[in-house]
Amino acid sequence: MNILVTGETGYIAKSLSAYLTSKLIDSSLFQKSVQNRAINNLNLEEIDVLIHLAALVHKKETPNSEELYYQVNTELTHQLAMKAKSTGVKQFIFFSTMAVYGDVQGEINYQTKTNPVTFYGKSKLVAEKKLLELQDEHFKVCIVRPPMIYGPKCPGNYSLLSKLSRKTFIFPKVENKRSMLFINNLNEFIFQLIQNKESGTFHPQDPQYINTSSMVREISKVYGKSIHFNKLVGKILKLLIGNKKIYKKVYGDLYYERELSLYKDNSYQKFNLEQAIAITERE
Repeated sequence: MNILVTGETGYIAKSLSAYLTSKLIDSSLFQKSVQNRAINNLNLEEIDVLIHLAALVHKKETPNSEELYYQVNTELTHQLAMKAKSTGVKQFIFFSTMAVYGDVQGEINYQTKTNPVTFYGKSKLVAEKKLLELQDEHFKVCIVRPPMIYGPKCPGNYSLLSKLSRKTFIFPKVENKRSMLFINNLNEFIFQLIQNKESGTFHPQDPQYINTSSMVREISKVYGKSIHFNKLVGKILKLLIGNKKIYKKVYGDLYYERELSLYKDNSYQKFNLEQAIAITERE
């Protein structure tokens, strides 16, 4: 089996490529950057599985950037998929996003409608629809909509929370609920999609919901640090900035219904929160 992973310099691409290489002993894995490479010149003749991770993600959105989001996340994806199908690629795994649901708060389930509000979310959802139009019995499409991903040396919000957990002695105690996905659980999930020759839309997540205060506690435990979690501080914080985007991003509820993330026996959820944090902080 030959596997091609795009987005070769990205955090997920590096981790996933290393994991698949270790698991698929009799397979060959290649990494390619496709954003600055003409799709027509890309050789996919002997590729069986294409995992498309290349995307425009963490860029400040302005009215002038809308076209670029659609060029990279929608049109490039569509062109790549058409090329893959025409050359005999059997499975196309596309990394989409939770952002296709928009500004929804609370639980996301089978009844929740997609309603993206950002260029990123909108461009990913259009790409999903274009891919599903290409799918047939010989060209299987997997759409993966992960929540926030964390793991060793990960970029983004987790690393900021980790730094804060090592410095602060007091933290707001807020009872919130969020879906997150440890990178090693994600890697195993993709491995199983390949092994089972799957198609469909998937919403993987960790075995338990994440509470921000609990995550900070687990991080501090790794360093033998004691933090006081204060409900009053949490209430004051909510009163002052509860309607702000930053508060909702850190302390709001946003999670996938359990049934939505069910896959086989959920054996892809190899690590719980305590194990995931320990691995993340010690590597």
